[in-house]
Amino acid sequence: MKKIILSGALFVGALALSGCGTETLSCSKTDESSFYDMKQEIKATFDGNKTKSVEAIMTMNVDNTYKDYMDTLKTSIEEEMADYKEKYGVETNLDVKDTTIKYSMKADSSKITDEAKSLFGFDTSANQSKDAAKKTLEDEGYTCK
Repeated sequence: MKKIILSGALFVGALALSGCGTETLSCSKTDESSFYDMKQEIKATFDGNKTKSVEAIMTMNVDNTYKDYMDTLKTSIEEEMADYKEKYGVETNLDVKDTTIKYSMKADSSKITDEAKSLFGFDTSANQSKDAAKKTLEDEGYTCK
């Protein structure tokens, strides 16, 4: 479970690149396993040559075979997300309905801690465009628009 939560942090870090002017980038990717199907979405806003915000949204549809474990899964995700919120100032949200879990993490460069900026890849010395971020994510299997 920790791997899934940490993947959100990696998604956020993968997009924390700078661009020119106010621009947005939206990318998505789906993953499947015997346990779940997951859609991952990344939305980034660029302001000038800096990343203003990055949001990672994960929607997981758990196989009905594992329905009895939903409370345990929810608790595990809540604990991990509480750590991110408490330690780094990252906004988190979790919604669980039946066998669907939707959770998100949003990092706003003006509101998160310096440690979070480092963790999520907000590098003020980076000089990469929105197009470079798009290429990086497409190389990781995302579809971007």
